[in-house]
Amino acid sequence: MSIPLLQKARIGAYIIRQQLSGRRRYPLVLMLEPLFRCNLACAGCGKIDYPDAILNQRLSVEQCLAAVDECGAPVVSIAGGEPLLHKEIDAIVSGIVARRKFVYLCTNALLLQKRLGLFRPSPYFVWSVHLDGDREMHDRSVCEEGVYERAVAAIRAAKTRGFRVNINCTLFNDADPERVARFFDQAGALGIDGITVSPGYAYERAPDQAH
Repeated sequence: MSIPLLQKARIGAYIIRQQLSGRRRYPLVLMLEPLFRCNLACAGCGKIDYPDAILNQRLSVEQCLAAVDECGAPVVSIAGGEPLLHKEIDAIVSGIVARRKFVYLCTNALLLQKRLGLFRPSPYFVWSVHLDGDREMHDRSVCEEGVYERAVAAIRAAKTRGFRVNINCTLFNDADPERVARFFDQAGALGIDGITVSPGYAYERAPDQAH
């Protein structure tokens, strides 16, 4: 698992241009959140208890693309909420890909197989599927049984259609290193293209403040 040569070359060229221009600080990744609404209620999430007036808000395609153009970063990570709940997420992705930005679409994968046909494989597009460990670990993390199996099935479906697929794994302070290592081996056997690991934080609005 490694970053493709095209992505390395384009990001490397971007960094060189910034340095030659004398810029000391510049964006590498735009974190784009078109919505906060989600179809899960994870105990560690810091967004799910916002009032409906906020959860029902959506950025338009035009607003999303304007943010991409204004930022200029070569990578766009689309998060949420659950981005696949956005009715125009395919147009948002295609608009960013047309700009030759590398798009990482973060998803819990519950809707991935249903909406997979709206997207086309591209070297500029990556599904980033949320998996916080093996079946027991992940289903406990998202507070719902069966989500792990649905995510794994969606990963297999996306890979079969030629998409790049990563997993993003959030680890909390009670994670067992050996168990996590075994999970990474299991995930690799699915043929995924990469793993992103991030620490879990005790978000102020999250129901679970113990980890």
